[in-house]
Amino acid sequence: MIPTFVFVHGSGSSAHAWSATQREMAARGHRTLALDLPGRGAGFTQAYYEQDLETFAAEPSAAIGSTADDFTGEVVDAVHRVRRHGPVVLVAHSFGGLPVTAAANAIPELIDRVVYVAGQCPVERAPWEYPSLPEWSSADVFGAMAPLMVGDPARQGFIRTNWRGADRARRIALRDAIAGELTEEEFLAVVVTSQPDEVFWLGDTAWDIRADKDSWGRIPHTFVKLTEDRSMPLAAQELYIAEGDALTPDNPFDVRELESSHAGFFRRKPAELAGILDDVSVGAGAGSR
Repeated sequence: MIPTFVFVHGSGSSAHAWSATQREMAARGHRTLALDLPGRGAGFTQAYYEQDLETFAAEPSAAIGSTADDFTGEVVDAVHRVRRHGPVVLVAHSFGGLPVTAAANAIPELIDRVVYVAGQCPVERAPWEYPSLPEWSSADVFGAMAPLMVGDPARQGFIRTNWRGADRARRIALRDAIAGELTEEEFLAVVVTSQPDEVFWLGDTAWDIRADKDSWGRIPHTFVKLTEDRSMPLAAQELYIAEGDALTPDNPFDVRELESSHAGFFRRKPAELAGILDDVSVGAGAGSR
């Protein structure tokens, strides 16, 4: 049976990010569904567009009302909706790995494979503990984003980033950290579509999501390493893989590689990613449970 691929975006992103990959998947005969996680579009206001920074900083956010259960529920609901058509493969990028891992813990019997594209897959630690480890020490993204942060996330209850406020030098720093292979013009499209507001999950015990051996561990799982990633360094990706393999040694990660930055593949290598997903789909379809 032909599986349905459910795509889950990362932080500051939306379903739109997967559009080129979905076109490539459709050309290969696959069904796909890209999700908008809760709060998408929050912060796209007149004040943000016009860079009325005083008003923008004071505006409320839809992200503040979104919980870990809401994010997980969005994924679980999507799986239930498409499962009647056949096998289901969840594909998560970056932060999207958290709600996907939680969904895999909750409904393993409905999921035929989980694919992490440089996605967070915590096993031994809380998700927010990983960036402080040595494996993350070469990450450039935190320093590049810090000057664009608006307000105090811990006080506000959400993370607000003024992407439109980046001057050329800051955009180049962001591009180098997130999608270094893109041209300046191509990266402008990333800035324009990036979501200003994100849920504040750091340190929130409700977001202490970890792969569970008896549920997540039953599902075949693939990790696509992004070998030129400067946001989630290769060593950090390999740590997730090593911890997952130690948790379920009889069901280790199927590891693939894509020569890409953290987000450059969306524009530069959608066909290559689709080729990897097409390959794993053969096993997902044959192994429908």
